[in-house]
Order: sequence, then C-alpha cells, then structure tokens
Amino acid sequence: MLYEAIHTHQASRCRLLSTEGKAILKQLFSEQNMKNSGVNLVAAYMSCPQDTSVEHKGFFTMGAQNPEAVKRFFGQMAVEVRHNQTTKRSGQDVII
Repeated sequence: MLYEAIHTHQASRCRLLSTEGKAILKQLFSEQNMKNSGVNLVAAYMSCPQDTSVEHKGFFTMGAQNPEAVKRFFGQMAVEVRHNQTTKRSGQDVII
C-alpha cells in the first residue's frame, strides 16, 4: 500500500540547519533503516532548507503494510499519514 506522510516544522527548527540534524535524517532514510522498518521511500519533496522564512513541509510517498508502520518509521517526527490511491492510466499506475 502507498501512503503519503506529511511533516511540517518551523524554519527556525529545521534539522537540516545543523550537521547533527543532517546525520540524524541521513540515518533515518538509510537503506538499512528503511529495510528494518519495513517501509520503502517511493518519492519525496522537502521545501527546506532554502525557504527560511516560513514553515517547512516534507511530503514522503511511502510503501508500507499499514499507516502505523509509516508512523513508527518517523518516530518522534510528527507526520500526518494519508492513504494514497492508485488508478490505471495508459496502462500505468498513477497515484491520485
């Protein structure tokens, strides 16, 4: 199943602004951690760190057995998890 995990934080609290924060995110999204968590990162978009004046948003399309697995993967990082639906267009799966 595909899920969309959406994360928002204030620009001033962005983990990507520090070396330690970058290391934490690199470990979180490491191939081994994702495999151990039973999730697969399909696509991602993050508005940071370029945008420093407003809230940062991250959108992560994840493959997982259930939404709880996605929430467990992100741990203390607050995310809203939504179920993605797919449809066939021109013979290919398209996320809607």
